[in-house]
Amino acid sequence: MRTLLQIISFSMLVFTVAFPMLYLFDVMGESTMKGAILAVTVVWFVATPRALNN
Repeated sequence: MRTLLQIISFSMLVFTVAFPMLYLFDVMGESTMKGAILAVTVVWFVATPRALNN
C-alpha cells in the first residue's frame, strides 16, 4: 500500500508541472488547468501523509 501511495504522490507532483505546460502550449484552457491543478493538489495532500506514515 505504501508503494502505491508513493507512486500516486510522485505522479501528482509531475502533473502539477505538466498541466501548466499543456496550458503554455495551448492544449487546454486556463479554467481547465486551474481545476486540474486544484484536483491534483488535493490528491497530493491526501496521499503524501498517508505514504509517509505507513
